[in-house]
Amino acid sequence: MNFKKLISWAMVASVFMDDFIILRHKLPFDFYYYYLIFAISIIYYIKSSGSIKLIPRWFIASISLIILSTLVVTLIEDSYTLSVTKQIIGLLFTSIAYYTFLSYNDFEVRRIFKMYVYLATFVALEGLLEEVLNIAGIHINDKMKLTSAGFYRIYGIMGEPYFLASSLIPAMYFAFYKTTIFEKILSNYKNITILTIITTCFIFTFSSASFLGIGAIFFFWLYNKKYLSFTSWKIILLPFFVIILGIGFANIQKSWAEFNIKYTQTLTAFSNNNTSKKEVTVLNSSSFALYSNYVIAKHSFESWPLTGTGIGTHETNYRKYFSLFFDKDFMIRYGAFNMADANSLFIRLLSETGLLGLSLFLTFMFRFLLLKKGYNYNDLRDYLLINQAIFILFIVRLIRTGNYFGNGFFLFFFIYYLSYKIVSRRIAEKRNEKKKMIMQQMVK
Repeated sequence: MNFKKLISWAMVASVFMDDFIILRHKLPFDFYYYYLIFAISIIYYIKSSGSIKLIPRWFIASISLIILSTLVVTLIEDSYTLSVTKQIIGLLFTSIAYYTFLSYNDFEVRRIFKMYVYLATFVALEGLLEEVLNIAGIHINDKMKLTSAGFYRIYGIMGEPYFLASSLIPAMYFAFYKTTIFEKILSNYKNITILTIITTCFIFTFSSASFLGIGAIFFFWLYNKKYLSFTSWKIILLPFFVIILGIGFANIQKSWAEFNIKYTQTLTAFSNNNTSKKEVTVLNSSSFALYSNYVIAKHSFESWPLTGTGIGTHETNYRKYFSLFFDKDFMIRYGAFNMADANSLFIRLLSETGLLGLSLFLTFMFRFLLLKKGYNYNDLRDYLLINQAIFILFIVRLIRTGNYFGNGFFLFFFIYYLSYKIVSRRIAEKRNEKKKMIMQQMVK
């Protein structure tokens, strides 16, 4: 294996390396092992290409606007801290690393995404082995928890069940769809094997937030298969699928007490305009983390609605405003859960970037989403599936985690954009070729 292949596999593997930290809790920031991989990858790109074009112009314009607004607001508020510096450097470093990686691989996003699916399968296999050992009474992780469903939550190499589950979502969607379009027997057998491994591991993470991704996966599958189209006879089967999903959701609530508690309490907290102290007191830690971060982010947003208070400032806001909304005993009881990343990308963007950051990200998501474009071309369908798989990941991250660059966020970010561009360009080329053929036939 040559060096380019080696560093490329290492870059893709970084998606699953968020629990690998050098001198954990001893440095003023989390020094992930993959930072070393990123540095080597960037150096390799500069040396092999002879170029210093590290990120595209459209991205430079957007991220510069966010950074500039952050510097202005934090200087006005006198709230510039080390956290702001860490976030700015982290955003630039990780985005540069992943974009240059894609660049020296000639932006072959389909091949790179399939590398990710391949590694996701092995990560899921490790997680399933962990579950088998737990059931056998061999606990290799002291954080293991037995659920009310009678199984242990899988942590795998990710350090937390949610991160394992969310990192598997794009691969699960891709394998699920490739299995259900009934390709040639050999390929379908391989897809079924991959799907079974990844989905089984995903289920055993018992991550309630990531289970929302399953609903999104079925939605896109129904959409692509025209079960949601009023122009197709398949629409008559839609009630059947809705009933199946409803029964499945009800069974999850019934058999998995932890999920039911989180779902019910979170829904109650956010549906009330003024949640009382008594109602907050009975919230589970996960629901309280999401709710408390939202309340504080909302307060921060009201102060700086256009720009937010600046990237890297939500933790400062949390410590500053917590006592305005919650008594000290809440901090003792729950701790400062997820105050660094706000427990949700939507909440963190609301707090730190305001309407500016939220509108930029949401515009990016929906502007470059492939719904039907490319679906009818066999050579382009994979790009559409990759694009939709990453869109589902974005939805889950908006709801649950606010980390700007963890779990390979910018790798998926750029693949999402490139998949759209590749499909758009190739469809335009096909149309031009068709026009040329028609013109040639007319001349003859």
